[in-house]
Amino acid sequence: MGFRYLLLAAAIWVGYLIVRHLLRQRLTKPKTTSSQKSVNSVQCKYCGLHLPKEEAVRDGEDHFCNAEHRDAARKQK
Repeated sequence: MGFRYLLLAAAIWVGYLIVRHLLRQRLTKPKTTSSQKSVNSVQCKYCGLHLPKEEAVRDGEDHFCNAEHRDAARKQK
């Protein structure tokens, strides 16, 4: 008779753990928001650094992270 109560208590405890896990998982799920902006990025032709297109230095079709790299690439040509 005592064994039945032990099994019942174990089943209730396991059920509690499962429900608690599912609730935590549901509450901590990352929410996607539309407020995140995507940034158009380009790669510096000289060093390979990726940076936002608005911050890049352009030389024709090529993009550079700064004027020094643009000048160094011109000298290599």
